[in-house]
Amino acid sequence: MMRRRGFTLLEMVVTVLIFGIVGVLAVQLLSQSVRTTEKVIHRSTVLGEWHRAMNIIEQDMLQINGRQIRDEFGDYRPGVVADSDQIEFTRGGWGNFLGDQRSDQQRVAYFLYEDQLIRRYWEVLDRAQDTEPIDQLLLQTVNSIQFELLDRNGEEHYFWPPSTYIDEGEIYSPLVAVRLTLELPQLGTVSHLWLVPITTGPLRERVEIES
Repeated sequence: MMRRRGFTLLEMVVTVLIFGIVGVLAVQLLSQSVRTTEKVIHRSTVLGEWHRAMNIIEQDMLQINGRQIRDEFGDYRPGVVADSDQIEFTRGGWGNFLGDQRSDQQRVAYFLYEDQLIRRYWEVLDRAQDTEPIDQLLLQTVNSIQFELLDRNGEEHYFWPPSTYIDEGEIYSPLVAVRLTLELPQLGTVSHLWLVPITTGPLRERVEIES
């Protein structure tokens, strides 16, 4: 009669060690898979927010026109005003599905506030002192923003209107395109160029008259 032989202590230790190593590797693989999934989901969310923001900006840029407005102090402001890191302009095509008593044009602005890209708009074109703007958050955690405006001569401007033009409403604006460059921690530096309507407005060249 054969005696049944059990596991020795060494065999038990080796078996436990092997299972322990396999368990650690399995946990590491699972953790890495979870982190990868989280990164993919986060990046997809960031890209989704980016595309949503760009769609909103594009709808505004493609409707730019040269309609002047009066600000809250009663002063005239040109159809397009830019200062490198912010832009304000009048756009057309503002939908009015509820039939409200208002213009189909809208005054909008884009700027950074505490590392957030803000779209600001007003419900009226010519503002009173008690007119309150409405702010819309488009993107969070934006490192920097820059607007470049291109005129019909291909020259780039970081300030608009250029000193060589005045707002008189006599001929088309020389503004032909707007480039937006954003630096985002998740996506890096991203740039987009929009061609604006050729009828953007009442800016004419300043003519120097010699006496």
